[in-house]
Amino acid sequence: MNKFSLDTNSSIEWLEAGKILVHPTESIWGLGCDAFNENAVNLIFKIKKRNKNKSFILLIKSLESFQKYLENIKEIDKKYLSQFWPGPYTFLIRYNDKLPAHLKNNTGKIALRVSNHLPTRQLFMAYNGYIVSTSANISGKDNLDDPNEIINFFEYDEIAYYDEILGKNITPSKIIDLESRTVIRE
Repeated sequence: MNKFSLDTNSSIEWLEAGKILVHPTESIWGLGCDAFNENAVNLIFKIKKRNKNKSFILLIKSLESFQKYLENIKEIDKKYLSQFWPGPYTFLIRYNDKLPAHLKNNTGKIALRVSNHLPTRQLFMAYNGYIVSTSANISGKDNLDDPNEIINFFEYDEIAYYDEILGKNITPSKIIDLESRTVIRE
């Protein structure tokens, strides 16, 4: 197996080992890791040179798979979410005190996405965790768009890419605040 190019099962093992995985999304290549592995999350902050006050998006298998970390969600909000998920939409949702401290922020909300991108869905068929997902770039700079370039760009040895196809969307996921229905990012 090429250390840098991983299939689905090897990508899951890579995530479970606390390593950084370059992964395709609906629109761009992302940097990901096991969201509950604090060291891995801190490493993404470090290699992206990102301010820790800026939270990451979490890819989750389903709303139900993450519900124990969220405040009670009203039926009307669940119905609203079901219009968008799975899909290229990220929602800011209130979390509860069960969420690990390293994922909490001053807003009380976490950014979640249930993707409809086939490679991501394939990961979640066997991966029982949650994945931090952020653009593959230095914070504030242009996104890198080639997985080989990405793994060579970041100054970190244990980085590999999930060798799957990039989605066809031309813009990153829309971000919506579930509570207010305000669009944060088009």
